[in-house]
Amino acid sequence: MRTYIALTTLCVGLPLVGHAQSGEIFIPGADSNPVPMAAPEPQNPLAHCMMNASAANCSGIGHGGGDGVTFESAVAPEYETLVLDLDGDKVAVSHEPPAEPPAYTAPQPKTHGKVALPAVAVSIEFDYNSASIRLDQLEKLTTLVEAFNDPALKGTSYAVIGHTDAVGSDKYNCDLSIRRATSVAHALQDSYVSLQLYSVGFGEHVLKDKQYPDAPENRRVTFLRLPDHPDAVLNTAQAVCRY
Repeated sequence: MRTYIALTTLCVGLPLVGHAQSGEIFIPGADSNPVPMAAPEPQNPLAHCMMNASAANCSGIGHGGGDGVTFESAVAPEYETLVLDLDGDKVAVSHEPPAEPPAYTAPQPKTHGKVALPAVAVSIEFDYNSASIRLDQLEKLTTLVEAFNDPALKGTSYAVIGHTDAVGSDKYNCDLSIRRATSVAHALQDSYVSLQLYSVGFGEHVLKDKQYPDAPENRRVTFLRLPDHPDAVLNTAQAVCRY
C-alpha cells in the first residue's frame, strides 16, 4: 500500500525528529570489544540514490524499468554536486562528482575551505510566486516518503533546499525559497517521515536552467544528505540566504 501525502497549513518552525543509529552487538561473557553491525543496504532504489548519490546509483530510476519508482510529470532523479565555501558562506553547483567520496560519518569534518557534496535533484516544482505544493507533484512526494522510510536511511539527515527563478529581488526570492523548502519538509513529516529535515533557501543562487533564468524549472526543491556532524555545512547553506 502506498503512502499518501497529507498537506497541512504551513507554520514557521520545522520540527526535527531524529533517530540515532544502533550499531553494536554485545555478547554476554565475551572479553572482546563489541562487534559492529554491518549497515543495511537500501532496498528502495531512490533511497539508494539519496543515501549515496552518484551517477551509478541514481541513473535510470523512474524510467519505467520495473523498479517501483514513478515520477509522473518530471524527469527522473539526477545528482549534482554542491560546492560549499565554508569560509565565504557561498555555494556553487557542479555536474562533476566530488573529487573524494563524501565523509558523512567523519567524527571531525572540515570546518574551513570548500566541501563538495552530491545533492539529489528530485525537483518538486512550484507555480510562479507560490510556495504551495501543486497537486501534480503529490505522487512525487509519495515516492519520496517511501524512499525516506527505507530502514537503511535511519539516522541520516537532509537539507531540503528551496529554489526560485531569477524574477524579483534577491531578498524576496530567498524568502520564497525558504517557504518552499518548509512546505515540502512539513508535507514529508506529516506523512510520517521521521528523519531530521532542515529547511534551507538558495533563492536564485543555484539555477537549474541558467540560459533561461525565469524558466519554471528553476522553481523547485532539491535534497542534500548532510554529514553526521552537519554544523559547518548547514551553517554555510543557511547563510546563502541570511539577511
